[in-house]
Amino acid sequence: MIAGARIGFDPALPTGAMIALGALVLISLGVYVWRGGGAPMLRFVGLAFVFLGLTQPQWVRETREPANDVALIVVDQSESLALAGRRDAARAAGDAMAERLARESGLEVRVREARGGPDGTMITSVISDALSDVAPDRIGGVIVVTDGQAADAPEEPRRFAELGPAHILIVGDPERGDRRLELISAPTFGIVDEPMRITGRVIDSGNGQVRVRVSIDGQRVTETLARANQDFSIDVRLPHRGRNMVVVEAEEGPQEITLSNNRQAFAANGVRDRLRVLLVTGSPHPGARVWRNLLKSDPAVDLVHFSILRPPDKQDYTPLHELALIPFPTEELFERRLDEFDLIIFDRAPQRGILQAYYYANIARRVENGGALLITAGESEAGLDGLYRTALAGILPSQPTGNVITRAYRPSPTATGERHPVVRGLPAPERWGRWTQQVGARATSGQTVLSGADGQPLLVLDRAGRGRVAQLWTDQPWLWARGYDGGGPHGELLRRLAHWLMQEPELEDESLSIDAGARGLDIERSTLGAAPGAVEIIAPSGQRSSVDLGESAPGLWRGEAPATEQGLYEARSGELRAFAAIGPLNPREAAALAANPDILAPFAEATGGGVMLTGEDGARLPEVRRIERGARANGGDWIGIERNGAYVVRAATASPLGPGWLWALIGAALLMLGWRRESR
Repeated sequence: MIAGARIGFDPALPTGAMIALGALVLISLGVYVWRGGGAPMLRFVGLAFVFLGLTQPQWVRETREPANDVALIVVDQSESLALAGRRDAARAAGDAMAERLARESGLEVRVREARGGPDGTMITSVISDALSDVAPDRIGGVIVVTDGQAADAPEEPRRFAELGPAHILIVGDPERGDRRLELISAPTFGIVDEPMRITGRVIDSGNGQVRVRVSIDGQRVTETLARANQDFSIDVRLPHRGRNMVVVEAEEGPQEITLSNNRQAFAANGVRDRLRVLLVTGSPHPGARVWRNLLKSDPAVDLVHFSILRPPDKQDYTPLHELALIPFPTEELFERRLDEFDLIIFDRAPQRGILQAYYYANIARRVENGGALLITAGESEAGLDGLYRTALAGILPSQPTGNVITRAYRPSPTATGERHPVVRGLPAPERWGRWTQQVGARATSGQTVLSGADGQPLLVLDRAGRGRVAQLWTDQPWLWARGYDGGGPHGELLRRLAHWLMQEPELEDESLSIDAGARGLDIERSTLGAAPGAVEIIAPSGQRSSVDLGESAPGLWRGEAPATEQGLYEARSGELRAFAAIGPLNPREAAALAANPDILAPFAEATGGGVMLTGEDGARLPEVRRIERGARANGGDWIGIERNGAYVVRAATASPLGPGWLWALIGAALLMLGWRRESR
């Protein structure tokens, strides 16, 4: 404890009134002097004594306790240091500086960590928060251990001058090269199978050519050669509807801090221009309207519907004014425009003689090239005129046995069907209404997902080349639409069937997906096989981990994984790949990883501090010295922390310097003496 004394005041009037009174006195005295008054000094001294009497001066004796100065150490622990392998070096440097400062008497040392966020590393924000409860006259200085990549460097650094000297210790070598990729233009949506342009730039120390590769959902789609430090453009085509994770990568450079910033990613939503469906029906029946209503209700479907009731070469003597049916445009549909259709549906297909044999070969070729075919069987499919006895036989997964079942039966999912996304999760199979007709069939390949009478195949799915095929061995889904025997989920079943045929990603039977969840990453794996095993997770920094999944429904496995980093996560299960973003897809923390002393240099200079390089391992640390307030705060190998001499008052006593009325009386006497002199 130390003793101290000072002069204090205890005004008789409120502070506002005292200020107003003082201003009035000064104005009056100024007018007096301007008009040539005869006793200006006596007037001034008299008014001063009156004013002093009103302030009531006191002699204040204080018992003071010296207050410790506060030194703050901010250690950057953001993702940029982790990606560059400098996080441990920065932490070790911060611990060493804290240990050195702790040896100084009268100094309180505070240590804070700066973490990265969506907007990058916040250094000055951490400093302001850490010192918000400290009086400015107690702040001795700030030491920041960082790679220099700060997102909140102040535009007006002089406003931080009251913090004392701020010293920036740079971990890393600013001369070390690092190649990185920037995306300038990345569309957020595109039309499936239509060109979509990506524009970017490869930042590198040289000006040579760099190979840039583009992959979508883990599958490489194209590549190009780009010149470093110049814009490049590349066209890609989205392969499917929904989310497509597009990853653009630049090949490894001669000098690299990390490869994580050689990759940029964005999610592009794929939309189909129009899904074109050709619906061909034979003799009229109620099921044709079910298919027509279902397809017409989807605004993304462009439906072309024909009913074939007469062969194109049929000639008779019906008068033209009585002719109601026109020949079917077979050549137009099955030769010139066949490739325009994504899905072809034969509903109670017309007899084999109506279409030319090579038309069926064209359809089979279209399916193998990526199209889709659905056949719903009427009774004619069991005979010699069925489609199985055409060129389509090579892509069909099942064949008729020749008999037609006409008794009631209840469709039911097979063991495979319970796991298949076309059937999985449909409501209450045991309550489905019965159907009354089925063509007997035998499956030779594919997946039988529904069975009918006597356990025979009812709905069989298969792949043919790059396309898909489905056979429904009945034409009676319309019974469910009419509510017969309680009805059933005809709309959902047929919608799923059509979308599976057109290769919509949410109905893939072998799929992997990850999404950002409340506790990290939500992982979902769909499979028709046995347990899929562990899923490998690759974090944005490249760290790998495995996650075991649990079966939540037949054929559907789920799990969770922690997500402690920002950026693009990748999941792998066999040949399947899936991607998800935590925070921004391309965080600012990963954009620039080279040590940079220039960003925070104006901040250090404005506060009287300095910027020093500590090397890749952060071992070249400066000496710490205590300096007087306002003195030079850094040198070639040392930094200074100010000694402020601040104190805390523990006790105080006040003694008036005479009564206030006495000072006022003296002032009044002086004013009267001034009037006397003026009267002469």
